[in-house]
Amino acid sequence: MKWIITIAFLTFLTNNFSAQTVRLKRKYLKEYKGEMPKYSALIGKEMLEVSSAKIVIKLDKDSVFLSIGESDYKSVYTASKSTNTDEIILIMERDNTKIEERFILNKKNKTIVRKGIFPQPDVCLNRSKKSGKR
Repeated sequence: MKWIITIAFLTFLTNNFSAQTVRLKRKYLKEYKGEMPKYSALIGKEMLEVSSAKIVIKLDKDSVFLSIGESDYKSVYTASKSTNTDEIILIMERDNTKIEERFILNKKNKTIVRKGIFPQPDVCLNRSKKSGKR
C-alpha cells in the first residue's frame, strides 16, 4: 500500500512540474516575419505618429532573436502551455531594459502573435518559407 501511495505521489509531482514548462519542437524553431502597423502615442500633451516597422523573430532551441525596425534584441525565453491546446506562450525579457516581450505561438496556423507593449498594437507574424537549395 505504501508503494502505491508513493508512486501516485511521484506521478502527480512529475506531472505538475512538466505542466509548468514546455519544450518547443524543432519544427517550430524557425523565422517568423511581419509588419507592425503605424500607431499614435500620447507623449505628454503631444500626439506622436510612429511609422510602421518590420518585425522578425527567430526562435532557437534556448534563445530568441527579435528585430524591430533597426533595433535587435537577443535573450532566452520561457515557454508555457496556454489554455488553448494549439498555443504556446513565450516570454522573453529584453536585456538592459527589463521589458517583458510576450509572444503566442499558434502551432496549428504556424504563426506567432507579438503582444504589443502599450501603445503598440499586436502583430501577427507568419513563418517564412524556406528558400530553394542552390
